[in-house]
Amino acid sequence: MEKGEDSRRFNPKGPRRESDKMRAETNIRRDRASINKGVLSADHATADFLKGMSHELHTPLNVIIGLCQILDRDRATTLSPTQRDAVERMERNAQSLLHTIDHLLACLRSGHFD
Repeated sequence: MEKGEDSRRFNPKGPRRESDKMRAETNIRRDRASINKGVLSADHATADFLKGMSHELHTPLNVIIGLCQILDRDRATTLSPTQRDAVERMERNAQSLLHTIDHLLACLRSGHFD
């Protein structure tokens, strides 16, 4: 009997340890794949949410801005100085709010708040 054969015969844990190691590596790969799939799913959900929020917030603000611009530029519509001032203020505030929303959505997309 060779010395190498003898040590393999009396070391029953050797192949078993190798099998356990391979099984553990397989489990780790499977777990990683599952985690990656979950992360991708969460990323898609976040992107869909941000797209929806962007649309839901931009649409009414763009309508307000457009109507203010029409009222401000339409010479057929006579506005008093107080009304003209109110329209200009509404447009300015809507533009400011739109800028704030764009900044907030950009921060949410990037994950950095500054």
